[in-house]
Order: sequence, then C-alpha cells, then structure tokens
Amino acid sequence: MIRRLLLASAILLGTGSLVPTRAAEPSTKVISIGVFPALRPLELVRQERWLEKEGYEVSWHDFLAGIPPEAAAMAAGSIDFGEADTSGIEQVAARSPGVMWYIASGAVNYVGLVARTGSGIKSVADLRGRNVGGVTPNTAPTAVLQMALAKSDMKLSDIQGYNMVGPTHPAALERGAIDAAISYVPHSAEAIVNGSATLITTADDVYGGQWLGGGVIVRPAFAKEHQDVVVAVLKQVKRAQDLIREHPQEAYEALAKVSHVSVATVTYAYEHGMVAPIAILPDKAAMVKQTEVLAQFGVVKVPDAKAFIDELVHPEFATEALKQ
Repeated sequence: MIRRLLLASAILLGTGSLVPTRAAEPSTKVISIGVFPALRPLELVRQERWLEKEGYEVSWHDFLAGIPPEAAAMAAGSIDFGEADTSGIEQVAARSPGVMWYIASGAVNYVGLVARTGSGIKSVADLRGRNVGGVTPNTAPTAVLQMALAKSDMKLSDIQGYNMVGPTHPAALERGAIDAAISYVPHSAEAIVNGSATLITTADDVYGGQWLGGGVIVRPAFAKEHQDVVVAVLKQVKRAQDLIREHPQEAYEALAKVSHVSVATVTYAYEHGMVAPIAILPDKAAMVKQTEVLAQFGVVKVPDAKAFIDELVHPEFATEALKQ
C-alpha cells in the first residue's frame, strides 16, 4: 500500500497535477498611467488600488485637458497607459498615427450639453451667440457639439466658445459666467444635481445611437515588450466594469471619492443614463462608424476609416484578459 501511495505521488509530481505552482513574475512591475479624471474604469482601479495590491508600482497622472496632452506624454514615453474619450483618441491618432494603440473600451454616452438654469436655452438652436464652456480642440465634447450645431445649421463660429476644463463648469454655470457647457460626467451631472443647470442633450442623442465615450490606450513599444502587463491591467479594467454592473452602490461611492464629487452626483449620472459601462473588448465596426460620422462633420480626416481603425485598435489584449 505504501509503495502504491509513493508511486502515485511520484506520478502526480511528475505530471504537475495537484502540485501548486507559483505564478510567473510580470515582465515589469513599474508602470505609469495617465487618466482623464472622471467616471471611467481606470479611475475605479486607481481608487481601489487593485494594481498596487497585485504588486505593481504605479505612477498615476491626471490630464485635465484631455487626450491631446495625454498623447503627447505617451509619445515622449512619460506614460505607458492612458484613458480618454474614444472620439478624442480617434482625432489625435488621425493626426499622430503610431503614437498609441486603443486596447479597451470603457464607457458609452458620457458627454452632455447642459444649460444654465434660467438662461432660456431649451435646445441646441438657442446657443447662437451664447457663451459655451468646454470648447477645446480635438476633444470628444467639442466633436459632439460640432455635430449638434451642424444639425441646427450652425458652426462653432456661431457661438462664443470657452476652453474650460470640466471641473470648472458647475461653478461657472452657477455664477452665470457661461450660459451652457458641453461637458462630461461627473461634472455635467453635478451641475444638474446642484440645480445650476438642466440637460439639453447627450452624445447618444446627437449621434443617434450608442456613442463610444471612453477607452484605454497603451504605448505601442510598451505593449510589445510587456504583453503580460497589458493583459493584467485590462483584467482590472474588466473588474471595474463588473463592479459597476453588479455592485453599483459600492462602485459609485469609490468613484465619488476619486472624482471629488458627491455620491448623489455619480448615482445621478449612471441612473439617468448619462454614462454606462461597456464590454472592454473594442468594437471595431462601431469605431469605424464613429470615425466615418466624425469625418462627415470635418472633425477627423482619414482616407480610409477601416484601415485607420485596424491600425489603431488592438483587441488581442482584451481578448486574452477575458480568457483569464
């Protein structure tokens, strides 16, 4: 009997069955992540310190002005990962091909036009000659505004646009410094919750469908050298999306902390559909369509939208993350 047990043990050891194995060490534990601080998955990962708990040394960097400076930092090698508006990424990538790879989706809708309470603005058509905050070149909010204005036979030149970052919008609306803002959550929702603004329209409404509102990018050289780390980061992005869907209150509280707004503001944004989570696997067909629509309005200039998206989007990392 003892000989049989010893023999069985030897066989198990030889095959590796039932013998615990140590997970391979990541190819690097030092990563740098740039974020557009708002209601997106990487912000939740940041707040919960999930990557740090996995042993990574993470440097987090805020880019309040959106994807243009974030992409510049990536081109300089200052950050390895980033998170920003999908259409903003498309706009910058069209001008600077090869700077980044789009590896995961993060949110839909996300952008909204709000008007100051008492301003008399009831529709996009009422914006003519009015002061509008949030007008920043090569960003998703401005792209959405351009599309909305075009549907009312207007252009950006028909309004008085101000380059203002999102966190300043609620206070500017409240004191009457601007009449409206093309903004994003949580700041658009904050202005509504505090009573200083009303919602005029959202990106989904303007687009006429599901507007891709955010995605994760990576520096190509980093992705090629550290594929395992890219997959590890995306596993945490998926974890964040799952938390938002399955335990919303817990997620809202964490997002409120990292965004420095009230839980009521975050809750309003999600419960009123101003933002929603989306599967992390990039939808190339949806991104091609979004690029084509942006091109119709002169926001993006690419000769072939499909070829452009094929070069920009790399879904293989999300595919691998979903297997694990």
